[in-house]
Amino acid sequence: MLTNLNNEKVSTQIFKNFDVAIVGAGAAGITLTKELSSFGKNVALIEAGDYEYTDESQEIYIAKTIGDQYFDLDVARLRHFGGTTNHWEGWCRSFEEEDFKRGYLGDEYKWPITLKDIDPFKEKACNILEVPTKFKDSFLENSKIEKIDFHFSPPVRFRDKYYKELINNPKVHVFLNANLTDVQNENKRISGLQLSSYNGIKASVKANEYVFAMGGIENSRYLLWFYKKYQNNFIYNDTSLGRYWMEHPHFTLGQAIIDNTKVNEKYYSLSAEAQKNLGILNCGFRVIQLNDNALKGLLREILCVAPTIGKSLASLAEKNLICGVMFRAAWEQAPHYENRITLDNEKDKFGIPKPILNWQKKALDRKTIMKSIEVFNQWLIEIDGGRIQLDDWLIKQKNYPTNDELAGYHHMGGTRMHENPELGVVDKNCKVYGSDNLYMAGSSVFTTGGHNNPTLPIVQIALRLANHLVNKS
Repeated sequence: MLTNLNNEKVSTQIFKNFDVAIVGAGAAGITLTKELSSFGKNVALIEAGDYEYTDESQEIYIAKTIGDQYFDLDVARLRHFGGTTNHWEGWCRSFEEEDFKRGYLGDEYKWPITLKDIDPFKEKACNILEVPTKFKDSFLENSKIEKIDFHFSPPVRFRDKYYKELINNPKVHVFLNANLTDVQNENKRISGLQLSSYNGIKASVKANEYVFAMGGIENSRYLLWFYKKYQNNFIYNDTSLGRYWMEHPHFTLGQAIIDNTKVNEKYYSLSAEAQKNLGILNCGFRVIQLNDNALKGLLREILCVAPTIGKSLASLAEKNLICGVMFRAAWEQAPHYENRITLDNEKDKFGIPKPILNWQKKALDRKTIMKSIEVFNQWLIEIDGGRIQLDDWLIKQKNYPTNDELAGYHHMGGTRMHENPELGVVDKNCKVYGSDNLYMAGSSVFTTGGHNNPTLPIVQIALRLANHLVNKS
């Protein structure tokens, strides 16, 4: 069933008898809806935007950032059915075992779950994203380096793939242009959601369980606002609320000449043991082949500064045994208490405070990339696999470039999972501490972020949440 609040003529309608109401129709919300309905649950899927992009919806995402240079927040995410999957590039990789074992860095790094808790949902998640289940990772013998594998979704646009299926599903009621404006709550429980269209039509939705799947900024924004309005009536406290927000720094590190018989994969990372011994987080290196002209330029530079090595490399180039590459990285950012979402004094058209993203890369973020480069470069030297020419900002410890890729548009943390309610917002089942029936879904629940793109684990954890909601009732 479909209700587009912008097209309704009668206000203050009450929609009830739902088992679960889900706010947000992105990857997490749609996955949850599809899975819950397959088990016979009656689900309300509530989307603030329309089927198509509209300016009136997207402008709600205009907000401030403080700290390091970042993208405009109304560009970094999409506010219509399907969410940010509508401009997702399709990168897929799950978490690794070591991503759940960061206790050596402090209590705030500890997940309350392990890889074994989300692995049972990997095959179904891969099927949803239309990628193979097997990832061909391999350790390189006698080294600290691992070859890693990514899969690429077509990419799946959740709107195109699931919209018609969901509005025709008798167990699902899709709401469009339905902006969450308030909650009804009593005795630690949400008892209803207040919704409004852009032209003033109001409605309420009542369910047994509620899930916020609004994204890695909006989940924090709404919980902060509700905490401010209702204090601890259904939220434990605001100690960690909105905090430990994370991204994946993405930067070009330099260029390299490599022996393509020895360095023959695109993606590499450090072994788990190396990460732990160095006291760093995960980093994914990307080796991107350049054209012949770029290779010739690199060879000329090496011939000037190191003629012997240059001549040797030039002879290999004639035999097509080497190539020039751009050396890039996307790495895991530390969950830092001061990186957070706060509320602005400025409000949106529905009277809800806008978010402010406070975000900076910290000392451990720089340490992670520098130590990772050292290990990778040492491996290249040991196997005589090539030479890296690092960019000045790394060699001279300058500020991060502002004209590079910057980050991955990956919004993680803010309503993070932790066994200690002083260090997290949700428990291992994504239920908000202090509430009996409110859950969070999406990458806002990530305790740490790994170096992987978040879409596949978002879907895995959403499937796990659906399994929990089905089995608890």
